[in-house]
Amino acid sequence: MIDHTAASALGISRREQLQAENVARRLPRLLAQRKLKPAFSGFGLTRISGLSMLFAILDTHEIGDHAAYISPELLHQFSTELGGLRVYLSNSTGLRYVILLSPLPKLPRQVELPPDVPRGKVALGLSFTFRPIILDWELVRHLAVLGQTGSGKSVFLRSLVHQAIREEMQLILADMDQTTFAMWQEHPNLLSPIATTPAEALELIQKALGECDHRARLFQSMPGHPEKLSEYNATAVKQGAEPLPRVLVVLDEASAVLSVMGGGKGALGQALATLGWRGRKFGIHFIFGAQEFTKDLVGPVREQVGLSVCFRVRSEDMAKRMGCSGASRIPEGRPGLAITDRFGPMQAYFVPKTLLLSSGSTSQDCLSELERNLFLRALKSAEGKLTIGNIAEWGECSQHQARKLQTTWALRGWLSKDGNRDNSFCLTPKIQDLFANHQTTQTV
Repeated sequence: MIDHTAASALGISRREQLQAENVARRLPRLLAQRKLKPAFSGFGLTRISGLSMLFAILDTHEIGDHAAYISPELLHQFSTELGGLRVYLSNSTGLRYVILLSPLPKLPRQVELPPDVPRGKVALGLSFTFRPIILDWELVRHLAVLGQTGSGKSVFLRSLVHQAIREEMQLILADMDQTTFAMWQEHPNLLSPIATTPAEALELIQKALGECDHRARLFQSMPGHPEKLSEYNATAVKQGAEPLPRVLVVLDEASAVLSVMGGGKGALGQALATLGWRGRKFGIHFIFGAQEFTKDLVGPVREQVGLSVCFRVRSEDMAKRMGCSGASRIPEGRPGLAITDRFGPMQAYFVPKTLLLSSGSTSQDCLSELERNLFLRALKSAEGKLTIGNIAEWGECSQHQARKLQTTWALRGWLSKDGNRDNSFCLTPKIQDLFANHQTTQTV
């Protein structure tokens, strides 16, 4: 099964080749033992970034529903039965198990957040193969972020909020210690003041549920019966209606707050469970932040989240239950190093506080040079009108690229159709005020 000559040419040791053959024989049996169809379309042994790894490729047409094949519990069981080998999931193209045969490399101690994260994406960190972990906001389910004081948890949460602001998302934040999100106390993107007590946290989650109700009514009134936010916003732009922004809900110290409010079966736990299954459809994402979860809370939280990120934690048992085995062994001197249940080890991106303090709802910094030039020219030469022809001519791009840019800006709320101007796309007051304030500041 293994081409030993090709594998040796890649620098894969004989021991790793034999290990890969053994794993490839055992994986079908391990699936069959769990009454899952062992439908593998092939195996591939390769070496990436100095690491030897085996790819076990599943035939997605044969297995049907993927849910049972991608659970963190199953990956953890595989790892245990394969003698501690690390098993990860890759679903970027098809569905594959990735079994790491080499020892883990040492990641950098600090990696700054890239300034060029694409629109609509959120960057988490650098994977153990030294590749950026960047996800589409629409595909990001709810997150659980765990870590002791000084492990990098709060820095990671701030990075996510900073990126949400850059995407002009609305914020619902709960910060019991009043230290994690202090720099955003008066931020215009906040739907409500930052909660600092368990009772206020419950009010915020109820507010998020109220936003679900509001958006449900808007979805029902929109032609085409949209089933997710991107579909709603695409139709809204065509109809000349206002697109809806995403909402990020972050509950820091969630374990302590939930315990005070009756645990998973209390009012807050029930509200979070409801938000979990309703929120994603309407573009509302939430993040559990905690130092650790008690045994009775791990289950309810795991049911709600699609990604667990564990920085240094005290309990290895809890780390295993969250799918992040090894998180208790992260050294104290490695803040920002985490174990994830989907991507394995990761060095989370770091955002300097100076950048956090300057982050705004909409600023010149959130616009690319092309966007700044085109918007300013539209204001000066076309009274704010920005047609596909203008974008193509001024931006020196094709009609297809111009149409794509126009749609993207409309979805961000920067352009909207003006019924009084031939239903053309024009810059919204938000963008016009941005440039007006910028010019006034320069004049002063």
